[in-house]
Amino acid sequence: MKISTSVLLASGIMMCGILVNLFRPSPIAHAQTACDATTFTGAYGYTQSGYAYDAQGNIYFLAAAGRMVADGAGAITGSETLNFDGSVIKRQYTGTYTMNDDCTGSTTLTMAAASQGAPVHGDIVAVNNSRQVNFVQTDANFVLSGVLTKQSQ
Repeated sequence: MKISTSVLLASGIMMCGILVNLFRPSPIAHAQTACDATTFTGAYGYTQSGYAYDAQGNIYFLAAAGRMVADGAGAITGSETLNFDGSVIKRQYTGTYTMNDDCTGSTTLTMAAASQGAPVHGDIVAVNNSRQVNFVQTDANFVLSGVLTKQSQ
């Protein structure tokens, strides 16, 4: 009789635990609040890859790695190493950005030396509370995309 009472008591406690877990409210995941220029702030490391093509249909492969700093007020500075179809170019740039309330935005980058190309235009989207920013170049004849990752140091 003593053993069956203990088993019954243990079973009752276990059932109470199961019922409590079944009817406990689930944690609620909150969406990222609206974005603005301050959403994109700080230093980001990035990589990009893709290609460009000219009017004759020649394709040039591109890859880059760099560091970009956004000031939270619409200004960008940065530097990168670009591999343009086998030619390596180190360059610095400044630029501007906008960020919409849906966490999408746009960028315009101007290279420090005029000989290093025209301004680069792109669209961005901030994800994961801006720990990552995805980029795609929007200039004609370029198919280039990349990911910026927030630096923690």
